[in-house]
Amino acid sequence: MTLTLEEVYRQGRQTLERAGVPDADFDSLLLTEHVFGADRTALILHGDRPADGELCRRFFSLIDERCTGRPLQYMIGKWNFMGFDFLVGEGVLIPRDDTEVACEAALELAGKMDAPRIIDLCSGSGAIAVTLGKLLPRAQVTALELSDEAFSYLEKNIELNGAKNVTPVKGDVASAYDDWEDGSFDLIVSNPPYIVTKQIDTLQRELAFEPRMALDGGEDGLYFYRIITKYWGTKLRKGGYLVYETGEDEHEPVRDDMAEHGFVDIGYKLDLQGYKRATFGRQTSLFEKRLDEKLFKPF
Repeated sequence: MTLTLEEVYRQGRQTLERAGVPDADFDSLLLTEHVFGADRTALILHGDRPADGELCRRFFSLIDERCTGRPLQYMIGKWNFMGFDFLVGEGVLIPRDDTEVACEAALELAGKMDAPRIIDLCSGSGAIAVTLGKLLPRAQVTALELSDEAFSYLEKNIELNGAKNVTPVKGDVASAYDDWEDGSFDLIVSNPPYIVTKQIDTLQRELAFEPRMALDGGEDGLYFYRIITKYWGTKLRKGGYLVYETGEDEHEPVRDDMAEHGFVDIGYKLDLQGYKRATFGRQTSLFEKRLDEKLFKPF
């Protein structure tokens, strides 16, 4: 029996609901648009039209994949972040609404500068770096990423969005700070891995498909914040800003660590759930690095 577009969409939604997939209506709608090119308006106007059989098979195959927990974004192959499209897939963290809070804080601070020098640490898909580059055309943005898979997406997304003022750099945030002179940047922004190691396997099943190295923040979730604040903080000019995305309970320890390393005017921005999702502060002085210290244990 030939199904109509409306029936395909509804059956997809019902299958997702039975599998316990959150936002089943939204996911079925996006997959309908992805496969058939029919958005909500098209379903209202033309939902009674017969659906192509081959496309139906593809659609229900994707519905079955989604039921396993595979992220919708990986299935579609791209996702929107602050008005820009980003290619995504296995090996790269999916851009999320939470990250927009930190990106907006960085935009507010850098927007007051004439031609800011910015570095995005743990850049991943490049969502933050590319957005800053596009919205601050006079900025010079560096995007640092270690993962081979994520770096490939970073390069593609810079090209996709025509962000010519964004330079991708392959490197490890835990050691690459030596590649830049002190005072090299006006603003540092980062959405580092910040989930407590033992909590990762207890989170929603979709996260099992995303790269663990982009999630794992060590025993207390603060491993990368400590490295960036201490060693990358010296790469800011006096008066430069450091902006983080922070986890739900991490603003206070991150704030205290920043204060110990010369940051003042430390503030935060709330996400839609009321969590202090972005933490930022201004550097008042440059501290000499003590490279012989072994403060950070591998996890």
